Amino acid sequence: MLVALASFLVGPKRGDLRVDVALASMAAFLFGVLLAFTIVRTRERLALVQNLVAKGNSSLFSIHQTMAVFGNGDCRRVRSLIDHHLTDQIDYRLVDYHLASPSYLQLVEAIYALEPSTGQEEAVYKELVRLGIDMSSSRALIEAATGQAMSPIEWSGLLLLLLLLLGLIAVLPGGTVLGALVAGMLAGTLVTLMVLLRKLDLLRWHERVTIWEPTTRLFRNMGHDPYVPREVIESGRYWPSGSIRIVDYPDPYPIRITKIVTVENLDGRESHHHDALPPAVVAGS
Repeated sequence: MLVALASFLVGPKRGDLRVDVALASMAAFLFGVLLAFTIVRTRERLALVQNLVAKGNSSLFSIHQTMAVFGNGDCRRVRSLIDHHLTDQIDYRLVDYHLASPSYLQLVEAIYALEPSTGQEEAVYKELVRLGIDMSSSRALIEAATGQAMSPIEWSGLLLLLLLLLGLIAVLPGGTVLGALVAGMLAGTLVTLMVLLRKLDLLRWHERVTIWEPTTRLFRNMGHDPYVPREVIESGRYWPSGSIRIVDYPDPYPIRITKIVTVENLDGRESHHHDALPPAVVAGS
């Protein structure tokens, strides 16, 4: 809209048309090449992270199910650590996946410390150890991928080219109403592509169907209420149904020790507070 208005107001009061067209052509070429390359790279990074996260969640569910062959004490402890690790991952942004490493280490240490006493437990224990090793490998790949976000220099270059291109688009139409409308639509398209790139870089593209919905099903399959930050629901990124553990963070990111968990029924809008224990307390329970 701003570009369309500026284009209409500038009218014929512009420089040499041939110079403006040449500059716009060069800027559009550079911007298009850089933007296309960057979008492809960030989409590949996002797909890798999403696949590895799905693989890790599958391994956690397998551990949760196979722990049934062990004694009640070991079973409850490991399953509690699985739930704690999943909620710990959700507390942090996907780009900060490494911040959930302490809860993961507590989980695998508890698995490795199991003492099988029967043949069945021995066979399951070997599978659990294999799953733990596979998850460690996947986590290393995820942490490497999430650390490959766009640098400030890359963002600066793209934003400078975008501003230059928007300025040139605004002066080219020559003050005609139709030209101003086309310039506004073109500018809106370019800005939309930059927003898409930003979401891809933050690993939030299609997160509802690739992150939140699978995680919700995983929690329910393990017998727990799904765990969703309130800011995710209020921003419209995901709207769950049924009984949900909704978490609020009173302190700024990444401080999560003071989080408050409330169990709410989003169908009936009933709610009650759940005592949110510090991670060390939950992990040791």
